[in-house]
Amino acid sequence: MSRISARIMGAAATAALVVAPVAAANPAGAAAQAPPRHTAAMEMADMVGEIAERYAEVDGLDGRSVSSLSTVLSSLETDGDFPFKITVTGLTDANHDGLDDDAKLKVRVLDNVATLTLRKNRTHSVADGGFVFKNRRLVLKESAQAFDRILRLAATYGVDSWDMRLLKDVKTEMPTGVRVVSDYDGNHDGYDDDGRLTFLARGKAVTLTIGNTGKQVGKVTYGPTWKTKAPKRTHRPVSPQR
Repeated sequence: MSRISARIMGAAATAALVVAPVAAANPAGAAAQAPPRHTAAMEMADMVGEIAERYAEVDGLDGRSVSSLSTVLSSLETDGDFPFKITVTGLTDANHDGLDDDAKLKVRVLDNVATLTLRKNRTHSVADGGFVFKNRRLVLKESAQAFDRILRLAATYGVDSWDMRLLKDVKTEMPTGVRVVSDYDGNHDGYDDDGRLTFLARGKAVTLTIGNTGKQVGKVTYGPTWKTKAPKRTHRPVSPQR
């Protein structure tokens, strides 16, 4: 794979995380039902599948070819310019027939995994592989911490972490069964009003303080938003890009 192809993949994966959609977030709808999961890991897996298909087609190879897949994965490691770690596992050829043993790869980006399934006819499909927990007894805390990590990553690209469009986008990275609520833009300036998000699951809640000072940013407390103190915004937000 050319260096240009790898850089395109890197740019697309970055955009999937830190570029907010054009449509404004709908807080009321978000509180009623969590958006469907379509994670950055799934986007990356789809891109890997598409590029592997092109290489296999050019060389006249089976879509499960270890040769074409190895080329793509090698370029990811050497040429990809990613602001986050990407891990691809599952490429094996135990019987030495030149084809991946189960025709499936696991692609991890940040805290999510996607399953890439390859086929002989050089087509592929991508499925959500779920959220990677360190401790399943800390579902809400780990969800909030993952959300915070993505907001910090977005901030390095100049995206305001209070931006409603960004908050809506990051919700899709949360585990199944976890709802992120209390994001609200009552004054219609494009930003969350109080810089706090509540994570709900199985009758429990934690609050993530987005904040904008060292003591505020990323603070996770047990209990819903209405039981915590709102941070004071220390700078005036710029108008969100349309």
